[in-house]
Amino acid sequence: MVGINASPREESNTRMALQAALEEAERKGADVQIFDTNKMKITPCQGDNTCKANGGKCVIDDEMQDIYDAINEADGVILATPIYWYGPAAQLKVVIDRMYSYYMTPAADQLKGKKISIITSQGAPGEEAFADTRTIILKGFEALGFEIVADEGFTENNQPAAIANKDDDIKRAVALGDKMVE
Repeated sequence: MVGINASPREESNTRMALQAALEEAERKGADVQIFDTNKMKITPCQGDNTCKANGGKCVIDDEMQDIYDAINEADGVILATPIYWYGPAAQLKVVIDRMYSYYMTPAADQLKGKKISIITSQGAPGEEAFADTRTIILKGFEALGFEIVADEGFTENNQPAAIANKDDDIKRAVALGDKMVE
């Protein structure tokens, strides 16, 4: 199971929820790996379609190659991002954009049947406020062949580690991890 954490904060609510989900998946027997994208060197997609001429393999030689390898080997991926300005953090957006290479054959076939979930954390109340953001992200992965498993938005998390004191939120994150290994 691959976790992609897009939060730049060290004690982020996003990463804490992701960690809870992955710990449950690991408890159920999954091998887990977290990528903290803020600490990685990932170049934005250049949109030059070189991946098309290269059998769907992105030719940019950076740390995104590690994420590609992990996704190719994993049964599922959990995306985790704070909501900034009604969308995902830039640290997730660069990963999403680099997934473009998978649209090129034969790479597209590698992802069919893999599971995908998303966790978001926001300072504002009302999970529904950013449901469209989560749906749009998941639909892109679904178009690549992923099976959408779960979509969780955590709210009112303005302070670092606020989610640690929210038992219901942690339970929802753990349940997401459980769904990923069913």
